[in-house]
Amino acid sequence: MRPKHVPIRTCAACHARGPKEHFVRIVRTPAGDIRVEPPRNVPGRGSYLCRKVGCWVEGIERGRLAHALRGGLPPEASAVLMARARAEFGGE
Repeated sequence: MRPKHVPIRTCAACHARGPKEHFVRIVRTPAGDIRVEPPRNVPGRGSYLCRKVGCWVEGIERGRLAHALRGGLPPEASAVLMARARAEFGGE
């Protein structure tokens, strides 16, 4: 029997590779909204970040997430993403 295929994703900040479940998907919807996608079925341009605050800081502050999403991150979206990362994955 063949083993089940496990999708591999890459963190936009640290470039770590791993199973899709180890990352959080951030989506820029066609309307331009930035959303953290829990169900993984929101349409739009997506990018993945590790579940570490350091990767979220690197991705947001150094522009790696904006580059991966092919568009800028509005300051209010950046603030919301950082607050969520610190709340879920611990402060830094």
